Amino acid sequence: MNNRYTASLMFLLALVTAQLAYSSGKDESAESASLLCKILDGNDALTQASEFSAKNRAVYISVDGSAEDAKKLCPVISSIVADNAMTFTEGWTVQVSTPGDDYKVAAVCPL
Repeated sequence: MNNRYTASLMFLLALVTAQLAYSSGKDESAESASLLCKILDGNDALTQASEFSAKNRAVYISVDGSAEDAKKLCPVISSIVADNAMTFTEGWTVQVSTPGDDYKVAAVCPL
């Protein structure tokens, strides 16, 4: 009976380990992008609601200011991402546009 209990426990441990390994390999970029948008939208610093595209691996925001102001947001965004333990696969960016340049992208912040 002891061997049966041990075998069942080993099977359960293997199942949990496999599930954790599978879960940790999951791409959480879209969930992180959604959370980042919610945080940025709640900040009232944007001129319009933020959006993201998983296909383009980008979060799009628009701020009222100059291109230099837009570039200054990159460290702030990086801090928000780190403080909230967000994870992004390689290639994700935040693209910041400003009204002064007809809403052209003024800064690109890697995530």
